[in-house]
Amino acid sequence: MTLQDPEWGNLTPLGNKQENLPDILARLALFDTLTRQELHTIERIVHRRRFVPGEMIPTPRSGLFIVVSGAVHVVRHLADGEQIVLDTLKEGELVGEFIPLGDTQPATSIVSIGQSELVGFFRSDLVDLIHTHPRMGFKILCRLSQIMSHRMQHAMGDLRKVRMTLSKTENT
Repeated sequence: MTLQDPEWGNLTPLGNKQENLPDILARLALFDTLTRQELHTIERIVHRRRFVPGEMIPTPRSGLFIVVSGAVHVVRHLADGEQIVLDTLKEGELVGEFIPLGDTQPATSIVSIGQSELVGFFRSDLVDLIHTHPRMGFKILCRLSQIMSHRMQHAMGDLRKVRMTLSKTENT
C-alpha cells in the first residue's frame, strides 16, 4: 500500500520484511520509551521511504524524518549555486525535529549519501495520537523535547568554540 502526500511524495507504510517493525521503532530515540503495545500503535501511523545515493529528500513541512539506515547530508544552497554541507545525519537521528511543534520553514535541503531508509512521522498523526492516546503522545513529546534540547546544547557548544577561535584570531 502506498500513500500520496503532497510534500513527501509516495510513502510506503513501514512493515520491514527483514526485521520486525516494533524492533526497528524501539531502537529509535523518539520511540524508545514506548511499550510494545504502543510501538504497535505507532507502527500503523509511521511511513517508510527509501532513497538512492544523491537523491534529494523532500524537506518535511508538516512532520519529521528519522534516519533508519544509511546517512543523509543537510545542505545549505548559496545564492551563487554553491552547496555547503552543514551536517551529516546517521542512523537514529532526526531530520526536521522542530517541524511538528511549529510552522518553521526549513532553509536547508536533505540529500541521501548512499542507500538510505527514513521513517516519516507527520504532525497530524502526532496531534491525533495526543487526542486518542494522551500518555503515549506525552511520551513522544517528552522524548522529542529531550532530543531537541541535546541538539541545541551541542550547537551552543560549537558556537562557543567558534566565538573563542574568532576572538583569539582578532586579538593576534
